Amino acid sequence: MDQNRVEAGALIYKDHIGMVGLIGIPTHPGIGGRYFSALADSGIHVELIVNLFDGDKCDHILVCVDRDDLDSALEITQDLHQAVGSQSVIHDRQVALVCISSLDFEESQVIAGHMFKTLGDHEINIQGISTSVSSVTCMIHADDLQQAIAALRQSFILP
Repeated sequence: MDQNRVEAGALIYKDHIGMVGLIGIPTHPGIGGRYFSALADSGIHVELIVNLFDGDKCDHILVCVDRDDLDSALEITQDLHQAVGSQSVIHDRQVALVCISSLDFEESQVIAGHMFKTLGDHEINIQGISTSVSSVTCMIHADDLQQAIAALRQSFILP
């Protein structure tokens, strides 16, 4: 086995993705439920969720959706922004997702570190990260997707 390559379960990617974020949400129970219910009620499938509590008083939520649903998701986000008094709404119409799944749940840290290093070595900026027990997903700029796929295929041993 090539010592510079790490074995993984799969490489999955999605393009045609947009991101919308609600920044500086005053922390209060139920806001996330309200937000995701509104997205679901509008038929918007959320591809990725990134949530961060700043340790003080605010939450930040980023979601990725199909680019065709971004305007609707942005409208829902703006409505919630007005209702809860968050600091700002951000969005980007040109993002993509790359995901590496792990063959062994205990190897997920190795997968994550190797993935992040590979993308960084290729000057690909990670704009968001979401993990599960078996996968690591990175949000990147859409223009970097093909380069990211090629780099990750060289860096990982995939089935």
